[in-house]
Amino acid sequence: MTRISKIVGRGTAVAVAVGIGASTALAGGFAVREQSALGQGASFAGAGASTALSAMFWNSAAVTSLDGLNTDSNITAILPSVDLTALTGSTRATADQTADYGRNGYVPASYVNYQLKGYDPKMYVGLGVNSAFGLGTKPDSRWAGAEVANSTKLFTVNFNPVLGYKFSDALSVAAGPTFEYAKATFKFATGSPTGPNTSFLSQGDMAVGATAGLMYTPTQATRIGLGWRSQITHDLNGTFATGGSLTGNAVLDGRLNAGVAAKTELRLPDIVTLSLQQAFAPNLRLLASVEWTNWSRFDNLTLTSTGSGYTLLTGGPGVLAPAGSKIGVISAKWDDGWFFSGGLEYDVNNKLTVRGGVAYEITPEQKTTEKLLNAPDVNRIWASGGLSYKVSPSMDVDFAYTHIFGLGGQLDRTGLSGVRIIADIDASADIVSLGMRMKLN
Repeated sequence: MTRISKIVGRGTAVAVAVGIGASTALAGGFAVREQSALGQGASFAGAGASTALSAMFWNSAAVTSLDGLNTDSNITAILPSVDLTALTGSTRATADQTADYGRNGYVPASYVNYQLKGYDPKMYVGLGVNSAFGLGTKPDSRWAGAEVANSTKLFTVNFNPVLGYKFSDALSVAAGPTFEYAKATFKFATGSPTGPNTSFLSQGDMAVGATAGLMYTPTQATRIGLGWRSQITHDLNGTFATGGSLTGNAVLDGRLNAGVAAKTELRLPDIVTLSLQQAFAPNLRLLASVEWTNWSRFDNLTLTSTGSGYTLLTGGPGVLAPAGSKIGVISAKWDDGWFFSGGLEYDVNNKLTVRGGVAYEITPEQKTTEKLLNAPDVNRIWASGGLSYKVSPSMDVDFAYTHIFGLGGQLDRTGLSGVRIIADIDASADIVSLGMRMKLN
């Protein structure tokens, strides 16, 4: 093994060891924004113009920001509260009923880069390992909305190798493919809020996308980053079935338990981020970002059988549904999402940097009929603070805390079984993130 491959192998191992897994989304729709402890400390203001490797998530050109071999590893704990209160007018609600759909989640994200000094010192390679999308919702009790959505889980892991080139001290560009694995589960109660679950359990799917970005530094005081993550479409194949005893007839229940092979298409959005870091003094910087997410391509989830079988939604347990039957459609018709953030960063001394920021996020789920019980989302305000401490010349640690204030909203959804839920949404979250940046060579 050559020296270069050994070094890159070391860096990749660090990234992969910390970078797999995510369970709870805390961005518009079900995107996962918590990819950087350093960025989170300012509500991700200026995140795509940072010289930290974690900026690669928003801007691939950040791979050229550090010479030699470097790693950036992060872990974030998300502690949400998402209270849904069913209102009069819901099919199953005879009185207001409340459940908390929030589930705690942990999001790792890691990055590594290497400067190809022996080949071309202006060329860099890197790898980001993270989860750009994730979802975990489950009520803390059986309630009126269980027949619309009882629990949902979306797991993704994304591998993003990039190649970057520094044309000058002022301009760098980079691009690379993304390889994303996705797996999903969706459950809803059947017959009554306390009835057995009907579930769609998908197998894993691998899909390919791309990222690209540029970093422009017109002066020593100004850095501008522009990055793009492409849309990705997953073809999720699995089984749609009802567990337990629903009809009381062993033959019919057996048919429902076996269910039917089914598929759905999950269309994930493009993301474009524009970021700025502007120095007012050698130790004081203004940070700003604006992010657009193409959630309007997430129109619906159509569940179609790929084999023959029995379901309650295609004629009942006594009627065989042939392959190609449309089992149901979960309509979304989302708008595009927007995120605006601003902050400040201050170097207290040559070891300690503190930062803070606020953000306003516009949910893609603007109408009550667009809000999914699986991913109840509202406009929100982010307030964050963080710090970085240089432990040694080759190691920095980052810490960040965020509180998210949900601005409230209401949903009006009808589930696959025809049950309607009208509910108030009261959402908030606390987020804590730790990061470690190391120079290995």
